[in-house]
Amino acid sequence: MREKRKQEVPMDPKPHFESLARYNRWANRRLYQIAAQLSDAQFREDRGAFFGSVRGTLNHILVADRVWLERIEGGGPKPSSLDEILHDDFAGLRTAREAEDERLLRVLAATPAERFESALSYRSMAGTPHELPFVQIVTHIFNHQTHHRGQAHTLLSQFGLDAPSIDFVYFLLETK
Repeated sequence: MREKRKQEVPMDPKPHFESLARYNRWANRRLYQIAAQLSDAQFREDRGAFFGSVRGTLNHILVADRVWLERIEGGGPKPSSLDEILHDDFAGLRTAREAEDERLLRVLAATPAERFESALSYRSMAGTPHELPFVQIVTHIFNHQTHHRGQAHTLLSQFGLDAPSIDFVYFLLETK
């Protein structure tokens, strides 16, 4: 006998993404708290990661967020390359990360629910025009951060630091 499918009720994506933005801020704070234990030499040391070092990896996450938020807002800081070092020092980078996490929360709070059903037209860093569903772009922002935070987590572990648990479920348990 064939199982009858229930009709899916579309979820309002805005609260979901606001929750992911809060998780994102939580995970970044935990990661930066441990990264603060690195010496400046360790922070800069090329460990063979995709963006070389903890410095390169954490800067890349910030660069990508700025690129996407500039596309979404139509203004704001616009990095020139994906490997740009926006902040050479850890303290400056940490301050900028905090500000960008707050910016992301503000952008989502100000985004009308209907926008999640629209498309975002933008140009790649190379100038190629693209158009993708807005909801998928926002998904990408969080997925991208998670991907590279995982790389930074590994780098911190390689330095013998007790890298924090940053799984989404722990955020949910801690903040419920």
